Amino acid sequence: MSQAEQQGARANVLDPVQLVRIEALHRGFLFQHLYTVQCLLSAAALSIKRVNVESDEDVEVQFEGRHIYVQVKHRKESLAWNDIEDAVTRFGELRAAHKRGERSGEPAFLIVSNAAPNGPLAAKIAATDWPTDVRVDWPLADPDTRILPSPQASLLEVAKAAGQMAEDLPFATLAPETLVWKLAGVVSLAATGEYEHLDHTFETAKLPSLFEQLVVQLQDLPLPPSPYRVQEHEPDLLTGDRVRLIVGYSGAGKTSWLAQSAQHAPGDLVYIDTADTPGAALANTVAREVAGRVFETGHRLGEIFLPGASGREVLQILSRRLAEQGQVVTVALDNVHQLSADDLMGVIQSARDMRFVLLGRPEGEVPALEALLGVAREALLGWAPDTVAAAVHEEGCQGDAADCQRLIYLTGGLPLFVLNAISVAKSDYDGSLKRLCADLARSAHTREIAQDLILGRVFDRLPQAVASVAELLSLCDAPLTRGEIRFYVGAARGPDQAVFDRSLRHLVSQGLLQVFANNRIKLHDAARAVGKGRLLLHGAECVKARQEALRGVVQKSLLESWHPAKLSLFLRLTGEVGRLDVLVEMATEELFHEMGVWPEVEAYLVHGAQDDAVPPDQRIKALDGLAFADIKAGSDRAASWLDQMDALITAHDLGAEERLRVGMKRMSLLASKGDRRGAMRLVTDLTPVVKDLPSGHQRVFEYNVACAELALGDADAAAKRVQPLIRDYYELIGLTPEMVIGNNAPDLSQMLKEGTDVDDVKHLADALDVLAKARDAQGQPSPFARIHALKFYDLARAPDSLFRVGQDLVDQFISKRDFDGALNMMEAIVLPQLRQWKLADYMITVRSQYAVVLAYCGRFSEGEDEMARLEPYEAGLPSRVREELQSQRELIAQLRAFGPPPKWVPPPGMLESLARRFGKEERIRDTPPQPARRKIGRNERCPCGSGRKFKHCHRRGD
Repeated sequence: MSQAEQQGARANVLDPVQLVRIEALHRGFLFQHLYTVQCLLSAAALSIKRVNVESDEDVEVQFEGRHIYVQVKHRKESLAWNDIEDAVTRFGELRAAHKRGERSGEPAFLIVSNAAPNGPLAAKIAATDWPTDVRVDWPLADPDTRILPSPQASLLEVAKAAGQMAEDLPFATLAPETLVWKLAGVVSLAATGEYEHLDHTFETAKLPSLFEQLVVQLQDLPLPPSPYRVQEHEPDLLTGDRVRLIVGYSGAGKTSWLAQSAQHAPGDLVYIDTADTPGAALANTVAREVAGRVFETGHRLGEIFLPGASGREVLQILSRRLAEQGQVVTVALDNVHQLSADDLMGVIQSARDMRFVLLGRPEGEVPALEALLGVAREALLGWAPDTVAAAVHEEGCQGDAADCQRLIYLTGGLPLFVLNAISVAKSDYDGSLKRLCADLARSAHTREIAQDLILGRVFDRLPQAVASVAELLSLCDAPLTRGEIRFYVGAARGPDQAVFDRSLRHLVSQGLLQVFANNRIKLHDAARAVGKGRLLLHGAECVKARQEALRGVVQKSLLESWHPAKLSLFLRLTGEVGRLDVLVEMATEELFHEMGVWPEVEAYLVHGAQDDAVPPDQRIKALDGLAFADIKAGSDRAASWLDQMDALITAHDLGAEERLRVGMKRMSLLASKGDRRGAMRLVTDLTPVVKDLPSGHQRVFEYNVACAELALGDADAAAKRVQPLIRDYYELIGLTPEMVIGNNAPDLSQMLKEGTDVDDVKHLADALDVLAKARDAQGQPSPFARIHALKFYDLARAPDSLFRVGQDLVDQFISKRDFDGALNMMEAIVLPQLRQWKLADYMITVRSQYAVVLAYCGRFSEGEDEMARLEPYEAGLPSRVREELQSQRELIAQLRAFGPPPKWVPPPGMLESLARRFGKEERIRDTPPQPARRKIGRNERCPCGSGRKFKHCHRRGD
């Protein structure tokens, strides 16, 4: 998995601590099994007689006259005495059993670890009372006394070492890593004791036949691509279900998934490509392949292949024989969409004791199979953004997080479609993923891609009425209810209801329609691009009429059930049908700029602002939205938009509200550039203007003045100005600071005064954010102000501000050395919100900050892994962000080298006292005033206690 992304699963669990324990447990088992594989592969060279797994010890290696008991440990940090204390005690019991004659051979004891002993354990091992027959081995230990294979520092390194051993075996037709992972699965199976032929024991004399058996099982299965990139929520190969049905288009990666999963799956797997197999011969083919691969030559096969027996009769006998011997065989049949459902059902019913994995495209008799078997089809979900970014980077192309997510929307994330699109970007677009996606979205690409060819043929085979419904649905990229879709199709003059209902069933059976919870449906992302291209052939007027019909449905749906995806679709449709009046009204709303949908409408507003035919009141609103966005982004274009607004106000004698809009934005712009005189002149000029406007405008003006004062370094003035605003906004929404403590956004939404304007909630959060920044500048940090701001931003659905303040709060925790608090803030609030909103602008910065927090918490490897996952995005990022990522990598390296500063532990009762103080008369102050902090010199020791110079430690974050 993104770790979002994978990362998504981590932050979504109920108990993150439990997840960490589970992950550590599985890492330990896998490390143990891979080390056992190394022992098996070196058994002949080392004259080993047998290898036991999970018996008295993790691994037992028996030589002639010698018995070595091995305890295997995988640790994130150094090996400590408490990690092995129980094992050493158990070694004493085993030693005594050998002395009593209950065990044969001379005993020896070995502790194998990927990590070196820490200082106290190393001293204990070197002490004279350490048992002479107990050895601790790790990657950098003295190799001269080593008998068994050398341990490695990580799971990947031990797998690589085992692969190098496998290269010496005489099986050139099988990739060494394939044999290693298959052996690891067999070791795992042996450890369970479920397989009587491998009851915890591997006899060296039987290993060659085991290796040969694995080669015979796997060498006909196509090798997975290298590197194999895992798809999102990829299913396990073996789940215990007798029949599985994996359905997807060509390019979905079904066979690659099977080949990769087979390397890790225990038990026997027989792969058969049925593409050219006549249905009547299917039973014979399956029986022959299973018998030939599972049973040894001459293993009473004559009793199975009776003269004159039909294929199904042979399968019945073969299935019973496998059941009697306790063998579990999985038969993977590829391209089952080309088979008759009756022929396939006959095979499955005859082989009642075998398991089947059926792979096919969503066509032919796959829908009939689904109904007859009573199983739900499973689909591979495609690549996650991190995976797409890695593929883009490998091909030398460039794309940021938004581009990778866009490519997934356009291709469904299906591996073949993604790779083909990347190759077109490389050859035709100078490696620019952004330009390719822009053309794909408009069906303006000049070269036909694999997606067009494969899914074009699927559309060609659809009945005309069904194809027309699919084309209509191609305009909608957000799931809508079946009723909403029916209304849209009717408004767009599509088929009648009966045909519509049959069309939906047909599209589901073909895999073109996705069904979500609450009866919501959407055309498959990969199919939308093809369907839209076909719809464009009907002409621009036809397309616009259908966009108008869909826009009306989406608008009503938004009012009933708000969702970011529907908002994005509505805005895009609004621009495409030319409704600038709607866009400019929304562009002047602050919350509009919080949603991450600005790229959807910016081009429409730029065009409208320059069009003299557009009414001046709409043009000035378009310019207002453009100026707001550019001031927020720090773009120099903002001044140009403001100049045009001034010109419109003068030319058309617009009113006080328009003057206030442009004046406040220019004041903010001047303050951000340090122009105190210009900013304060505007404050003076606007003060009489705002007095004649409603109180809401006056509050917004006061807030903007406070922001300007803060930007100019007047923290005291900003704090003094914003505190009355905070009290006013609390009163407007019917809450108090005390009511906020202990309640989150869903709870607070139930406590708001009836009729509360969501803008007031957002403005309260803004004011609290300004206060928090002012307190920071005064040396009086106010964590509760930021925490409350975070809750109100969540309540107001203002994700952009939520992430900004959340990251500020994490930085504040770090500066106070409350690393656990920073980690909890990240995993409990910021990362889950990132998954919900999917704002590409924050994906890189939030995750890189998370990596730094992990390092401060001592989880260096996890932090480095997260930064490695972000590396493929860097080519498409601005230089400023690339420099920030490099700085964070250096910081993580320093934290690993020197260790993080000591963690801060709050004195008993301190947090409760702060909470009480926050609700008192002054309310927003949660700590008493502190004297101004002395400026720390670059070469002085950092006050955090790390022992490093300030310029190499916390000054990096200034």
